[in-house]
Amino acid sequence: MTAYVIGVGKTRFGPTSKTMPQLAQEAILDALSDADLAPEGVDAIVVANFLGGPNERQLHLNSVIAGIFPGLNLPSWRTEAACASGGVAVHQAVLALSRYQTVLVVGVERMSSVVGLELTRNIGMAGDVIFDQLEGLNFPANYALLARTHAARYGTTLRDLELVSLKNHANANLNPKAHFYLKKVRQADIDAGPPVASPLRLYDCCPVSDGAAAAVVSSRDRGARSVRIMGSAVSSDVISLAHRASLTGFAAARDAAKRAYEEAGVQPSDVDVAEVHDCFTIAEVVAMEDLGFAAPGEATVLIREGETNIGGRIPVNPGGGLKAGGHAIGATGVSQVCELVKQLRGEAGDYQVADARVGLAHNVGGVGGTCAVHLLGGR
Repeated sequence: MTAYVIGVGKTRFGPTSKTMPQLAQEAILDALSDADLAPEGVDAIVVANFLGGPNERQLHLNSVIAGIFPGLNLPSWRTEAACASGGVAVHQAVLALSRYQTVLVVGVERMSSVVGLELTRNIGMAGDVIFDQLEGLNFPANYALLARTHAARYGTTLRDLELVSLKNHANANLNPKAHFYLKKVRQADIDAGPPVASPLRLYDCCPVSDGAAAAVVSSRDRGARSVRIMGSAVSSDVISLAHRASLTGFAAARDAAKRAYEEAGVQPSDVDVAEVHDCFTIAEVVAMEDLGFAAPGEATVLIREGETNIGGRIPVNPGGGLKAGGHAIGATGVSQVCELVKQLRGEAGDYQVADARVGLAHNVGGVGGTCAVHLLGGR
């Protein structure tokens, strides 16, 4: 089944007083307007959300959001795959085209209403309760283990991680929808950042963000502004690092990428722009290697040479990524698709990648427990 993204919409990411339904409605209306589509043109809705239950005491969110369009009685369901919820929801929309012609995907999260240990515990539900949470292993600590292992094996340095942070913050300053839009982060800020989980410091970590993103996925090509989903794949792995054979990459990401590349009929070298899951700076390094942009241990070469910058050989996270664009968990995977659609249409403005024809979205949940990869572009 051929799939196209015919409309996208996104709120600004960052703390807000808006409710989840209000955020979702804003993104949905933008996406429908972008697609030049009335609500009656939607056949089904897929909702991505992770923390609605523990943070907001609101489950059954698919019905809440379907209720934005009273009287339509649209089939709607919610998908949850931790931080990969949005990417998995896009994949489900593609699969649903075997039955429905046009599927609306919306990801939404509100996190700023819960702070401190409660939020840490809630996010920790994306890991293994027995082997991670009860042992005190939170997500910064998990990624710190990856960073230390990658450094020991390949010589990755703190400077490499700083370069990822500086790049993504510079990119976010060009993106009006980014959490860190117009918020300058300089080397002195990074140097002053307190440790979070050694070697990771404050500016190695993504912010707590609220936000929503929506995409209209259809089996019909609506013309020049439609962007084809060339490949779509999801893969999972054992959830705890305690059971992993390697701590320098994610098997689920490598498998999902392999299958998405095969479906799309392209190679890593064909990708012009990538939005990857950089919840921590080390995650961007690992993603580049899992996706085949660099051999294991060699992503840092591209980073040091500026090849992942806008204008480089393989621009990574030109919209700021999770690191500086924001990580509204349930919305992130959908947001990545929105960002790529803008790039492939040539509508990204100040952070446009020149001549972008093929884009890749990489959305990870639970420290590599689940990964969704999408390839967009072509006709």
